[in-house]
Amino acid sequence: MTTEETKPDSSPQKVDSPNEVRQIPIHNLDMKRLIELDACTRCGECLSWCPVYDQDSKEDIIPRRKVIDFLKIARTQNGFMARIMKSEKVGESFKKIIRSVFGYQEVTEEQIKAFVANLYECSTCGQCEVVCPAHIDTVNLWEDLRRLIVSAGYGPLEPQKALRKSVMTYDNPWQQPRAGRTKWSRRAKKDDLLIEEPREIQKTKGKVLLFFGCTASYDANVKQVAINTINILETLNIDYGVLGKDEKCCGSVLLRMGDPEHKRLFKENIDQFNSLGIETLISSCSGCFKTIMQDYPKVGKLNFEVLHTVEYLARLLKQGKLSFPHPVNRTCTYHDPCHLGRATGGFDAPRLIMNAIPGLKLIEMPRNREYSRCCGAGGGLKAGYPDIQNKMAQRRVKEAEETGAKELVSCCPFCYQGLQVGISSSGSEVVMKDLSAYIAESLLGYDVFERAEEEAVAKKKKKEVEQQKSE
Repeated sequence: MTTEETKPDSSPQKVDSPNEVRQIPIHNLDMKRLIELDACTRCGECLSWCPVYDQDSKEDIIPRRKVIDFLKIARTQNGFMARIMKSEKVGESFKKIIRSVFGYQEVTEEQIKAFVANLYECSTCGQCEVVCPAHIDTVNLWEDLRRLIVSAGYGPLEPQKALRKSVMTYDNPWQQPRAGRTKWSRRAKKDDLLIEEPREIQKTKGKVLLFFGCTASYDANVKQVAINTINILETLNIDYGVLGKDEKCCGSVLLRMGDPEHKRLFKENIDQFNSLGIETLISSCSGCFKTIMQDYPKVGKLNFEVLHTVEYLARLLKQGKLSFPHPVNRTCTYHDPCHLGRATGGFDAPRLIMNAIPGLKLIEMPRNREYSRCCGAGGGLKAGYPDIQNKMAQRRVKEAEETGAKELVSCCPFCYQGLQVGISSSGSEVVMKDLSAYIAESLLGYDVFERAEEEAVAKKKKKEVEQQKSE
């Protein structure tokens, strides 16, 4: 595994003096981004919709202010006045006149650091892009600005650096060993939660690669996503396979925080995927799906189709290859993940499946589809500002409660994890679910987790009875 120490070119720029204000390399922005910075009309529409501002009402964190502050830094460091003030050919007396007449002031270290803190207090959910009258591609703009900030040595935030180190060291952001990626499946099979252990694609040469992602592989609280997905594919006898311990992080966490190492990780994964001879890659993680589908092609060509698992199953449903024989008598409300919904337009597939499952009643929240309120788990926000993420999740959970639904369902382990924070913190009685749970239950006729729990209770009672008889 290549570590940070063996990749010095990817490290932030070094400076000779700790007091020197580092140059933000605005020349690395392409023309489209420069035009977008000037296109902001300062209308404030983003202020009304930003889910982060909803929980931390500071003018400095809303999109229009970030644009203003970055332009101020850029012009102070790179503008016409800046070039005059930095020129050794211009006398100090003339520079003094410019300061007096034009009010020129050099940007300070404190101003840059304040801008950086505001730039990272954002989940890159894309809501501002949806409501922007100028149609500014804000998500890619923020990510590009973060890359400039990182290259200048000002980012990411200190709490976020642990994520980078973990991805570089362990190929996952959770500081877990690589071998732990498959540990959950062995335990699940032993506990009778899995029909079969996941098929290894290197052995089966399957046409469909199931990419789990780090959260579903390592977070024990989200294990239902991976387990139910495998049970679904096995029940449908899909020609699939998984990478097992050879699966690496998709690199989304690095990209969202502005770390240039994401390109190396993208390239390694692209080469690995292309070598498999697969026709389709599916992922139950909306973040992994969006990253592989939209961001990987910017680094290298993909020789296969990329779908979210729900989109893949919705296709089978339309083709008549998937039906739901058993009712799932639940009432739920659906949370659109930002990366599946706003980022890729994947609004219909989850609803198509939910409407096809007998007994399942869906009640929409007021903010749904492209206006879905972000849970705050993405974009590095949870690592950098956990309190804000918690408040965002609680706000979304409250919306879910107001529908009267008993269960809150989504299609993303990250959203599952993020919303669960809000449920736990607020003491809500709403139960968090992944859509894969309903699909698996309708196909099998039972919930594998509920059945395993019932069998464990029955086994315990039987043992107690036998002990009482022996006494």
